[in-house]
Amino acid sequence: MDTTSAHHWPWDVLGIAANADERTVRRAYARLLKQQRPDEDAEAFQRLRYAYESALQMASGGAAGTIAVVSASVPVSVPSPPPEAHLREHDAFESAVQLWQHFVSQRGQLESRRSLQDLFAVVVNIQTRDELEWQALVHCLNEDAPATLRMNLSAVLGWRDNAAHLRRRNAAIATLALDRVFADEDYNALRLRFTNAMALLEGPQPQLAAGAHALLRAGVRTEMEQLLTTLGRYHPNVVRLRLDSEKVEFWTRCLSFRIGAGRLFGPALVLSAWCGLLFANASMNLNSDRWFDQWTPVQLAVLLATLMVTLVTSAATTVLLSEPQQQRLRMLRSIGWLRYGWIPVWLGATAAALCDGGSGRLTSIAMDTLGICTMWAALIYGWPRIKQLAILAAVGAIGFGFAGHWLSTDPRAWQMPFAHGVLFAFFFSFAQQECRGWLARRPRLAWFGATMWFAGFVTLIVLLLQRDERSTQFAWALFTVMAAAGGVLATTRWADLRRVVPPFFRGYVHLVWLALALSKPDIIACVSAGLMSVWIIEELKQRRLSQRTAQ
Repeated sequence: MDTTSAHHWPWDVLGIAANADERTVRRAYARLLKQQRPDEDAEAFQRLRYAYESALQMASGGAAGTIAVVSASVPVSVPSPPPEAHLREHDAFESAVQLWQHFVSQRGQLESRRSLQDLFAVVVNIQTRDELEWQALVHCLNEDAPATLRMNLSAVLGWRDNAAHLRRRNAAIATLALDRVFADEDYNALRLRFTNAMALLEGPQPQLAAGAHALLRAGVRTEMEQLLTTLGRYHPNVVRLRLDSEKVEFWTRCLSFRIGAGRLFGPALVLSAWCGLLFANASMNLNSDRWFDQWTPVQLAVLLATLMVTLVTSAATTVLLSEPQQQRLRMLRSIGWLRYGWIPVWLGATAAALCDGGSGRLTSIAMDTLGICTMWAALIYGWPRIKQLAILAAVGAIGFGFAGHWLSTDPRAWQMPFAHGVLFAFFFSFAQQECRGWLARRPRLAWFGATMWFAGFVTLIVLLLQRDERSTQFAWALFTVMAAAGGVLATTRWADLRRVVPPFFRGYVHLVWLALALSKPDIIACVSAGLMSVWIIEELKQRRLSQRTAQ
């Protein structure tokens, strides 16, 4: 069959009449596609795809379609080319297909401009070179074609300046392919020109306030405005083919979003005020009640100084730093001892305060330490939502019984359980999942940690049963570490316990738990440790089962 004849191609390839409509062309292609898979015969599939695209263009009203229909009804309306011309065209097409299929089969050469130059340099026949160029252009329509290959083809073949011959051959296919090629080139140029704005546009989409907050960094807002203007006016194909249009609309809204000072500095203001309160109370007389009526100008100065330093630091790290400085800051935050070093300091200071013999010295040192740890964690992980932080802090301070224990033993240290709760909220929100992933990659260390946990659980019960003050202090110091370690050794399922209770009774259960936590904190500590022990055992069973399955 002469698949290149102007009278029969591409209709003979599809097995349909020359006057077929678009629906018939699509049905024929779908039928043949089931018989001819690209992974079985890439050359035949390329020929089929080429014929389908051309027939679809002709069926939609192209000039070639008109010629084909006329030639089918009037036998001698268009003179047929001589047989040797058919043979030359057929040989050129076959040679081009073979050359291109051999080239794309070598994956290592697809992104090399030199290999493309060598490929077209060895082709001296003009018809074969034209067919090879068309095969390369059609290949650019493939979704899995590397963007570097498209850009290199455009550079080697000069499509930016000379593509008229491709559009004359098939305007629809050439336009689709060239749009994709030029979109890749423009996209790469925009990434080099608007580095910071493109990083935001390609990254995960934050909330609207967080996006507006990100635009406040030095130069980023102006760069984003220029990028969106350039995309809208000059590069719509980049938005259509390479970018997510929803993200473009999102960052357009962020440019018009006016973020208030309260939303920008609200979390930093609240946490800095809390840290200032801890520092001020720690600077008071050890034997004082640490209430506001005992404050002197010194405590007020400490509070105001903490507010000023924290707000200036927050503004400097979130707004004033340039993008390279922001990248260096992110690298600094990823250093292990800086990212997690506050955790042992926090737990050690809380345990030391629980073991204070009544002098108040350890409590004052612990207040300063927990205030520093709070600012440390905020600078590493960012400022969390105040509502979420307050709920988790209340659970860590009251729900585990720390507030009840401290108020019954040392009411002057009423800030300590809540300072511990705030840091527990940071740990639960940011660091706990990361520590759990780190431990999951070290199964031997996980087994050792679980063994130490159960030894600590037995020790906790023994110390609480002795009922003397010193043993109780050591028991609560131990429980401080266990409450944090339990969430790392196993997935704690407090929310599942809440869902077990019918909705009507949940409020009453919460009130009963709160009353026990304030009046009988030792019972709450034992119950909490017991529940975490059950979850750790289940985690160990699942880990052992997965190991057996893997073997």
